[in-house]
Amino acid sequence: MSATNSLHYQLCCEAAKWLHKRKHDVNKCPSKPCYRGHGFCRACIAFKFVTVELCTYGTEQADVWGFNGTDSAIIEVKTTHADFLNDKKKWFRSDVAANCGLQAGAYRWYLCPTDVIKADELPQGWGLLYWDGKHINHVVAPTRFENSWKVDLHFLYSLLLREKFPQKIFNYRGQNTTIKPKTVFDPYKVLNPDEMKSLDSDISHVVSDKLFEII
Repeated sequence: MSATNSLHYQLCCEAAKWLHKRKHDVNKCPSKPCYRGHGFCRACIAFKFVTVELCTYGTEQADVWGFNGTDSAIIEVKTTHADFLNDKKKWFRSDVAANCGLQAGAYRWYLCPTDVIKADELPQGWGLLYWDGKHINHVVAPTRFENSWKVDLHFLYSLLLREKFPQKIFNYRGQNTTIKPKTVFDPYKVLNPDEMKSLDSDISHVVSDKLFEII
């Protein structure tokens, strides 16, 4: 976790705001680097739930993580080129982590001061964001990664616990769902005359049906 007054933490906060407030404008897509020429790539969807430097046990510690109900995203902040190179050495960047589904984010970006990371240095599928001192500029769009749901659930569960979301059963029908037990014949129960007549009738029908089948 970075110091509060560090450039890294400040860029994490800027990245979180960028991820949370983005708006899709189909008329601007052709001018964006994420444009594919065949429709909406979903890379500019806003993420309603965003965390900054959320630490969770046993999972990747993303600088910024976002979730919008259908997709997730991470942004890794790098203030120096050496920091970017060291990031490649993390276990969570390995093929083993990818095969185990332990990499976070269906969409992934690096954010850095302008030109600290070059586009041709990016790992496959990652996007690139530049900070010019005032604004975040979208340089390279990410492609969608699959199999990130395990880590996303870790983040989401940790977020719910930290926000003291009540741990209970949520039933939104608002109805009494008590199920009454069915009446089961108890051989030790003393039956009244009416119950005996009903039971005799049921038995006689069964016996008659079986005798008819035998004949």
